Amino acid sequence: MAAAAILLPIALHLWNKRQGKTVKVGSLRWLQSSASRRWGSIRLSQVGLLLLRCLILLLLAVALAQPLWIGSPEKQPGRKAVLVSPDLFYSRQLPGLKPTIDSLLQRGYALHAYTRGFAPIRPEKWQQLNQQPTGSILTENENYWSLLPALAREYPNPQDSLWLFTSDLQRHFRGQRPRLAANIRWIPIALAQSTTWLQAAIQTAPDSLLLTVGHSTRAGTAFSTYASPLANPSIMLAGGQQFPVKRQGDSLAVFVGKVVSKVQLHTGPLQLVVLADKAQQDERHYLEAALRAISSYTGQPIRLHYKPAAKADWVFWLRAGEVPPAIQQQVARGLKLWLQPGAEGKPTQTQFYAGQQVIQVQRLDSAAEGEHRSLWETASGQPLLTAQRLGQGTIYRFHSGFGPAWSTLGQSPLLPELLLPLLCPQPAAFALDARALDEKQLRPQTTAVARGKTTQQPHYSLFPWAVLLAFVLFLIERLWANRRADQ
Repeated sequence: MAAAAILLPIALHLWNKRQGKTVKVGSLRWLQSSASRRWGSIRLSQVGLLLLRCLILLLLAVALAQPLWIGSPEKQPGRKAVLVSPDLFYSRQLPGLKPTIDSLLQRGYALHAYTRGFAPIRPEKWQQLNQQPTGSILTENENYWSLLPALAREYPNPQDSLWLFTSDLQRHFRGQRPRLAANIRWIPIALAQSTTWLQAAIQTAPDSLLLTVGHSTRAGTAFSTYASPLANPSIMLAGGQQFPVKRQGDSLAVFVGKVVSKVQLHTGPLQLVVLADKAQQDERHYLEAALRAISSYTGQPIRLHYKPAAKADWVFWLRAGEVPPAIQQQVARGLKLWLQPGAEGKPTQTQFYAGQQVIQVQRLDSAAEGEHRSLWETASGQPLLTAQRLGQGTIYRFHSGFGPAWSTLGQSPLLPELLLPLLCPQPAAFALDARALDEKQLRPQTTAVARGKTTQQPHYSLFPWAVLLAFVLFLIERLWANRRADQ
């Protein structure tokens, strides 16, 4: 709008066109004057002065618009890093990865371990890792999903470039999948491992043992039983390898390769109490069937009670009411308590991955007080079964059910396999889980833009320069106009 002011000097210039002086002589003095035809003879003169005045007004209009000059941002060099999970350093897949990693290192990438702190790996250490024998089993349990937010904070700029190599073992992916920054290229490596451990030991007779052995591969985890003499116990695997079992007090330990597993020797039956109200009688039947299957498979005697027992090992509370104080006191002394809330609240449809199988479940969102850890989780990372320590005992909270209204777990052979590690716990079993996670489940579902501080582009105001130039042109215009007036 301010630029329209240039019409003013143009109009004044045309209106104030200088007229010649008329001198009447002789008889012309008696002729009647006629109207001046000012508009009929308009012709531009002093075009340079007119353009100069228009330019002054245009510069003032530009100054009022507060013009800015946007400069080019300062380019920051991107950081480049290769991160490798520790289990790959000791695997048979390392020789196949070496050419790719070496190529990235030659292009200026820095090598780091994908652990907390992302410790750098010096070139001599990298050469040492390549020269060592591969095929070892590393029992570290780092949660690779939980490291991604810290990695995004360490490399926040979009120009940063990251290559991430990890195994696809299921035990390294827990909780809710985070977002993956756009500057991270994640490559999961299929890690083929096979692990074996001692899960349970039962003395079935004064001179004989029944050993339950767990075996895990990429496809899944299975359990088998071996009868062995008490005097010289051992287990023999399918390949013909025999491993001696050593007795250490009331416990048994077995060494399979470099992995040692230790369990308590059970000499009597497990005392299990199942307390269910009328609304959860069907749940009780599915639970009892799974417990009897475990007893039949492992040889572990199990006695079921339907009233509170003073020397119970487990109490399955399938009731809507509060747990009596007497049972809570037993938990503090070592009792394991299973809580299943029933139909209180509104359940949500979700999925539960058990090995390679996907089970549709209805999850009930019932909050657990205090610190607890998730043992079973849904596909979205929500806890399905949690464990909370209380004194010497443990409280387990199951957020679903076994019947068809809740899930298909009660009719699945997976339920005994899921409950067996709880009834016969083996702390080392989690670190020896060799099951693989499907790549669709492993990768974060969405890709987010890399976070971090963006470089601000410099801004320079042109207002003072426009005003200064207009003032200089105004002085020139005054000098020019004055010289014209003197002529």
